Amino acid sequence: MSARTLNWYESEDDATSIKANGWNFQVAKCVASATAGPTYNVVWQSQSLAPDTTITWDVKYALGWTAAVPSNGVQVAIKGKWQPCDKGDAYDIDDNGYWQPSSTAGTAGWLTVGTINYSYPKVLGIHIVVGVFNPLTKVYEAVWVDKTTMPSGSSGQYQPQETVSWWLEGGDQSGQVFNSTKSRSTTYDFTNPSNKVTGAYDWSTSFLFQSGKWTVSAGDPPQFFSTPPPSAKLQALTLGGEAPILVTIDYARWLVFFIRPLGGALAATVAAALLTRLRARFPAWRSLSVIAEGTDGSKLTIKYEPGGGAAQGTVEYLGTVAGSSGPSDGINASLKDLQAGKTIPGDETWTISSVNTTDSLEVAPKKRLPPPESRDYPPASKGNRNAYPPAREENRYPQDVAQTPYSNGYSGTSVAAGA
Repeated sequence: MSARTLNWYESEDDATSIKANGWNFQVAKCVASATAGPTYNVVWQSQSLAPDTTITWDVKYALGWTAAVPSNGVQVAIKGKWQPCDKGDAYDIDDNGYWQPSSTAGTAGWLTVGTINYSYPKVLGIHIVVGVFNPLTKVYEAVWVDKTTMPSGSSGQYQPQETVSWWLEGGDQSGQVFNSTKSRSTTYDFTNPSNKVTGAYDWSTSFLFQSGKWTVSAGDPPQFFSTPPPSAKLQALTLGGEAPILVTIDYARWLVFFIRPLGGALAATVAAALLTRLRARFPAWRSLSVIAEGTDGSKLTIKYEPGGGAAQGTVEYLGTVAGSSGPSDGINASLKDLQAGKTIPGDETWTISSVNTTDSLEVAPKKRLPPPESRDYPPASKGNRNAYPPAREENRYPQDVAQTPYSNGYSGTSVAAGA
């Protein structure tokens, strides 16, 4: 199955506070047992501040065991070797402490410990550990430990989840048992892809000190928001976890493709008129430009400074809350105004696409539709291809949207005239 990726990035202001506190990015994964619901109890990874931090895992799990009592702050040290285990498989521990295929039938969706035939000296029993495969280190790493003591003759079942929790806290806590966090945590489910077209499982997160909330957005982090940490202001947070704010990143680059090319002269007129409209509609956009590309008048390029004039540490600096009105809606409304005023021909249609890279914008769509006889287009989904529905108390997944693929890595969602 595809690897999952969580990217952590911060604005300069928020990075200042994180560094001043001496905080690390702490990550934990969720596991359920046959006797308890899904829980987190081991810090899987603890990463120090960097412009861009990537946490990656494969959906590959293993069983291990430890003799240490898993109390808070204890490092989980594997005594037995890791035994790779697919969901539905079953393994025993023999009288020497080694894993062996079990005669016990496994249960679909679970990692099964058939029978423990081993007794570790001077302890009442051992504790089963679940590990996940880290493709960067090429080893299994502990993500959860069963706090129930397992004497000889015991058995157990474990179900790793693709739900992950993360928070900020001081020190490298990798592999340590924990039962609470000292700053606000958030949780997100990585079961479904972030992009149903490519099948990617890539998500990005950032902490906003101003609101005290985490954000989550689909895809890679926007590089123009990532900065090295400077120095020094301190801000403390209260304990507690909550769902993140789902955000659609505004990459401050938009393309308008006209289905029927306007011609060079008319495209230049439309570009100038659209610039005036957008300045009035989005007065906070700095360095705004609208450029007619090429000689046939088939494309406009809209650029402005990332952040939209908002303060760092705010959702508005990153983009818009998923599901709410975004820049594409304002651009589309401005084009419709120009069409109503007859600057744009009444039978013209267009697509608006978000560009999620700072690479060249000169590549056109792979396929352009011929001008249709009827201009009655059905409404299309708005936002970029990584848009997803509004945040609720529980996590939600991206919905299918009408998407237009492009050949140089950027992509967008069609917004038809009259939508």
